[in-house]
Amino acid sequence: MNRILLLFALIIFATAQANAEESSTTAPPLDAAQVFEWWDDGIITPEEADEIFSQLEEENYDEACLLAEVYAQEPCATTAPNTTKSTRKKRKNEPAKSAHSPNAAHSTKTAQANKAAPPLIPHGRISWKGLYNGDGHLKKHREELQIQFYYFKLHLGSQELLSYRRDGYESHFGQISTLEFHSHLPLDTLWGAALRFPIGKFHLGAHIDTSKTFHTHVAFHPNRQNELTAAFWKFSNASAIALQARTTLGQISAWYQFGQDLPLVKIQLQSEKKHLSWKTTAYIHGDSIPQGLNLSKGIAENRLWASQTVNVQWPEALNTILSAKARVLSAIASDSVNARFKIALTTGPGRLRTSFSVTCLEANDNCSSTEWNGNVESDWNTLAFKASAKVRHENNRTKPPKIELGASYRSSLALAKLTIAFPQMNPAKSITLQNEVKLDNDWFGCDFVFAFKKTKTKSFSPSYAHLQTNLKF
Repeated sequence: MNRILLLFALIIFATAQANAEESSTTAPPLDAAQVFEWWDDGIITPEEADEIFSQLEEENYDEACLLAEVYAQEPCATTAPNTTKSTRKKRKNEPAKSAHSPNAAHSTKTAQANKAAPPLIPHGRISWKGLYNGDGHLKKHREELQIQFYYFKLHLGSQELLSYRRDGYESHFGQISTLEFHSHLPLDTLWGAALRFPIGKFHLGAHIDTSKTFHTHVAFHPNRQNELTAAFWKFSNASAIALQARTTLGQISAWYQFGQDLPLVKIQLQSEKKHLSWKTTAYIHGDSIPQGLNLSKGIAENRLWASQTVNVQWPEALNTILSAKARVLSAIASDSVNARFKIALTTGPGRLRTSFSVTCLEANDNCSSTEWNGNVESDWNTLAFKASAKVRHENNRTKPPKIELGASYRSSLALAKLTIAFPQMNPAKSITLQNEVKLDNDWFGCDFVFAFKKTKTKSFSPSYAHLQTNLKF
């Protein structure tokens, strides 16, 4: 108890001169239902799905989106932060006033006077997540409690962390992870204390862990679009330096552990114009992984893990989009290179939007395994319908097509979705029912994803279920 009181005192003392900073939350770019859908459709393997789930559980949505785009070769656009205070939107819409205006000084004083601190009344959420297997047994679960009060945020459950944020000043105590370190690379979770504070266009930060891991960094922000960060890490038996740069084109990061032959490099670059957009993603590293990083298994096992996407779009012609995607994996254990290519065409209005894609699953084997997929979607306000057919050709043999029919209802507070899949086209052989029910309001949220399967020898039985509930207060 004395340690907690001392921590509060240190945090308040270190940031006593800071002003208020408005909070924002980031919505996940994808949810469990989408990952399970890719899993059921055979687009990703169970191991790849677990890698995505792991990043989602840590709320590292950027890394989860990166994994999804490479493994599933499907778009996954990170959602921009949702502003939670209406005052921020009002200020953005107000015209800028000249510093030489006679009312400028008065307006500044008025804004500072009206800038109130956040309420002291605690608010937050209690959440529970559970994954059930086909036998109805709870495979894994996790409970979380998040409380925000004043400039503090307390997180208990999967991550035990007390944070304080105010005008660029940050203090963290507990299990510190990637987001608290402001790292582009996913890091191990460490138990310790971290500080970060601004000095002009610079940000200085330091961290110490109970295992005597030490970290310090300096970040330079010439403007909002550009940032350059340099960090030094000291572990019990190794040292490392890290560099990361962010521009309007994306981010590039490098991590070098002294004594290793090659640094680890992460690249995320993208550009979006009216008629042409592209995106490049890559991880490059040597035969060994440096300490301190929490890389997904697929990335750690491949010295080159990369993807490239190019989109050519015609907004004036029914929003037609032609995309070409490629991914390359080069395993450490062998000299072989696994490549996959996909070409897709999407066109039509929202009431009847069609898409067609061809995927070369094994490019290094002269595309002996190829997948053809066609989709038709119709969006009618709150109702949406979808039909798809998928055919896979392997080793001069064409498998029976897979047919899917889906319907969904969406409102501001609820979502109900049902998809019927015939993996072998013949309902007598196999049927899969995929379901999702989602509710969300000011005090309660629930996301229930479950599936039933029927085969030629077994009647309908549960396949899996994922339940997430949130109680907001």
